[in-house]
Amino acid sequence: MMAQPLGVTAAFLAVIGMLPPLIFGIAGFLTPRLTIRWGAVSVISLAMIVIAAGLAIRSATGSPVVFLLLSAFALIGMGVGNVVIPPLVKGFFPTRIGLFSTIHVAALQFGTFIPPVLAVPLAQGLGWRGSLAVWSLAAAVPAVIWLLLWIRRVSPEAAPSTPVVSSGRYLELFRSSRAWALMLMTGITSFNNFILFTWLPLIFVRAGQSESFGGAMLSLVTAIPFVLGLVLPMFAERVRSPVAVVLAFSACLAAGYLGLWLAPAAAPVLWTVLLGLGISTFPLALTLISLRSSSTESAAALSGFVQGLGYCLAAAGPLIFGFLIQSTVIWPAFALVLGSVMVKAFVAARACQPGAIS
Repeated sequence: MMAQPLGVTAAFLAVIGMLPPLIFGIAGFLTPRLTIRWGAVSVISLAMIVIAAGLAIRSATGSPVVFLLLSAFALIGMGVGNVVIPPLVKGFFPTRIGLFSTIHVAALQFGTFIPPVLAVPLAQGLGWRGSLAVWSLAAAVPAVIWLLLWIRRVSPEAAPSTPVVSSGRYLELFRSSRAWALMLMTGITSFNNFILFTWLPLIFVRAGQSESFGGAMLSLVTAIPFVLGLVLPMFAERVRSPVAVVLAFSACLAAGYLGLWLAPAAAPVLWTVLLGLGISTFPLALTLISLRSSSTESAAALSGFVQGLGYCLAAAGPLIFGFLIQSTVIWPAFALVLGSVMVKAFVAARACQPGAIS
């Protein structure tokens, strides 16, 4: 729908598809510095404005380059928001982290699952430009709410300051094995998320299924984390360690990949369900950022560390897997993802260990 009006190539659209994890990773590194200077409430207010403006303006452009730049502009705001939310949850709702992490995760998963479902109906009714502009409203509403909080200078801990992070606290995390373990668990989950979002339909098409079936499996693999994201954050808050769930879902992910590799046409729905379960540990990882932090400052530092490095790792996934899957011998591609699952399972116990990460 977009390619013909903008005159872009498939390669250009592939670049757009690679933007989210890469820009989210960059935002993860930049956000702690922004919160040092302005505080988390100010930063989240600005981030929501950036998202709304980027999404609204890009729908009016006729230039592929400007469209790409505005997409990146909006994604920067999204990445900043992703990093800032965990410390805000820790600060505003320290006794209800599970509930408000659920709301946060549901919003993230909603943004992944719903737009592809509504893309065609909206484009048919409003045109592709109108269908893009609609999503700017989803950012404009929370932007107003956060602006009101910023104007009122509401404090998350009934103190005169909002969550900020010192550079020293951030750098200390590079010496923490638990911080690295949580980063790897989060990053590897996202690594596999973006691989599946990019390549799952093509794998099924190559196995003899129709393109519409491949699209349906893509919707299914994104729907499962959306549903589980409504319960997993609150579950994580109630148990001492969610490592058993992480290991069980890692086993599901490995089984799904093995089925996809060895017999993709034998039970495609089953493989997709297993894969969807396997990538559903992402809500747990985001919740652990708040649960394993001793203060809003440490939550801000840990969020930047985990998401900055984690999303940079995730950005490499679709590119490397795509290069490997295009060859005549596909086993290296599945060796890559199965190896990543093994690493995730190996670090899970350390990542989920009770107590504050310092």
